[in-house]
Amino acid sequence: MTSFALCSCGGGSDEPSGPESPATASSGSSAGSESPSAPAAEGETAELDGAQFTAPTGWYVKPEDGSYVIGAPDDADGFSPGSGIFNVGTTLASDVDELAEAALSRVETAYPDGKRLPDVKYGGSTFFHLRGTNDTERFDHYGTVVGGSEVLVAWSFNPKWVTRDETDELINQVMPSFKFEG
Repeated sequence: MTSFALCSCGGGSDEPSGPESPATASSGSSAGSESPSAPAAEGETAELDGAQFTAPTGWYVKPEDGSYVIGAPDDADGFSPGSGIFNVGTTLASDVDELAEAALSRVETAYPDGKRLPDVKYGGSTFFHLRGTNDTERFDHYGTVVGGSEVLVAWSFNPKWVTRDETDELINQVMPSFKFEG
């Protein structure tokens, strides 16, 4: 299984903002409404086993240990406020609910306030959404099951550099670009 360790620390609201559409109660059924498409921006694409995300111009996308790091643009001082780790792997989960349950059990220790938010749809696929904080980061984790694989993106942002709304805005520049061509 994949584990994620990123840096930032908690703060802000636990409610999602941006194009996510609550589809279910917070119990997290796998139904979800389609989120708007990503803005038409030229950028770099990260592709693993047919799953793709495109980051807008100004973002960085770099392969790292079989995954991709998708980083938000640097601020005026040359620091990125956060990034996501995009990974694809074989899964034993039969659906998004099983995948979310397994992911939540792995993050509960690191993020005591971690919880599942309503599912969202990107590129026709339903993604679970977990959110939590700890002493060093604000964390958003998305995942889906497509073509017998799990597609995961673990986002981490530093709340000293961006607000919760700005974090959601940054994430929403990339997540709606999801495509699966498997």
